[in-house]
Amino acid sequence: MYRTPTTARKLHGVTLLELLIVLGLLAILSALAAPTFSQQQAQWRQRAVAAQLMSAIWIARGSALKTRGPSTLCPSHNTKCGGDYSNGFAVFDGTGGLIRAFPPRRGVSVHNREGGPQAHTVIWDSYGLASRNMTFLLCSKGYAHNWSVVLNRVGRPKLVKDWGFCPD
Repeated sequence: MYRTPTTARKLHGVTLLELLIVLGLLAILSALAAPTFSQQQAQWRQRAVAAQLMSAIWIARGSALKTRGPSTLCPSHNTKCGGDYSNGFAVFDGTGGLIRAFPPRRGVSVHNREGGPQAHTVIWDSYGLASRNMTFLLCSKGYAHNWSVVLNRVGRPKLVKDWGFCPD
């Protein structure tokens, strides 16, 4: 069957105006989502540091139980105890040998429950008991919530949301 040009199927495309409208809507939606995404990133950073702290606690406790000697978790800079946990932390065995070091994470600060810098050392004995109860409060600027790693005297950590107050 022969088709005339008027009856031929017309090809449809996207006009420039339609394309500009869609791009404008995408720009508006991405501008609305940007603050939410930055808050999500802050929460992810806090959770990453919390996971590192919990890992360090389990490593220290496990080392103390395995070697039947003390192990230490302390704030560390350049593989020596000192400073506060915002600058990194490390696990040492009873002879002072480094087991594992954790570098600082940009954008996350570590405080005690009252909002002061956390600089205390925790030592586990040969039974896996910690020398103290301790709270590691993880804060990020521009994010209203916080995460905390709460360590009890038995030496076991737990992760808690909004446990304490971050400094301004």
